[in-house]
Amino acid sequence: MSFEVVGIGHCTVDTLGKVGRYPEADSKVELSEFSMQGGGPVATALVALAALGVEVTFIGKVSNDDFGIFIRQGLRDAGVDTSAMIIEEGLVSPYSFIAIENDSAKRTVFWTRGNVNGLQAGELDFSILDHAKVLHVDGIQMEAQVEAAKYAQAAGVHVVYDAGSPREGMDELIPLTNTLIASERFVAEMGTGALAESLKLLSAKGPDTVVITIGEDGSVGMEDGETYIVPPIPVKAVDTTGAGDVYHGAYIYGHLQGWKLRERMRFAGAAAGLKCRSIGGRAGIPSLEEIQQALTW
Repeated sequence: MSFEVVGIGHCTVDTLGKVGRYPEADSKVELSEFSMQGGGPVATALVALAALGVEVTFIGKVSNDDFGIFIRQGLRDAGVDTSAMIIEEGLVSPYSFIAIENDSAKRTVFWTRGNVNGLQAGELDFSILDHAKVLHVDGIQMEAQVEAAKYAQAAGVHVVYDAGSPREGMDELIPLTNTLIASERFVAEMGTGALAESLKLLSAKGPDTVVITIGEDGSVGMEDGETYIVPPIPVKAVDTTGAGDVYHGAYIYGHLQGWKLRERMRFAGAAAGLKCRSIGGRAGIPSLEEIQQALTW
């Protein structure tokens, strides 16, 4: 079976709790709301794509523990193929706990990779990319993703890199990237200066398109030397968990449709904003109709 989008990256179990305020050390606070969902940057982006009707497959590594079973089942239930995932038995799969403040929707994330070993290039069959249109990576499984990106470039597959945080090895991955979507945190930690300067500096590293997401202020992007600023849609945020991941999935959808950069950014921003209506990265993923409706506001 062929897939339009192949994703390689991190996947996890997210447990999320809402609190009136983030507690001080050595204190207790009751959760006003609780949810348990699958998470992970690439994995959630693929769930968003599947919701938009795109054929997708996820490649990552988990164990056969309860967390790993939950992760795989959640992806399958959402329409994401998991046949190429690697199972390392007898270990602990990735897990996150996320505390969300009621009023601000700000979140604090505690996470662990578990003790599953990192994905290695030798464990992958890159021929899965032969008929794909997009490879989506997050830099967390860097060694395998660099080799996958090399294969993708040789096969004419568009590489989208979700640069959430600076990571060792990214200087090798960025030049193999066609579209780099960076978080505001990424550019701040890179020390590349103002957003306009960051767009230029990141574009100079090789990507054809660079987008920087700036949370409640929307996103900025550069393509063919032109800069675009796209404001957010008006949404009362409940939780921002996964908003960036959904942005990436929706952006890739726009790329598959052949839209211009501003259209891709508007569509992705609307999808990310709508996600923030619900707790968790996946519960609020909008349908195509909801996104189209939001864009008429």
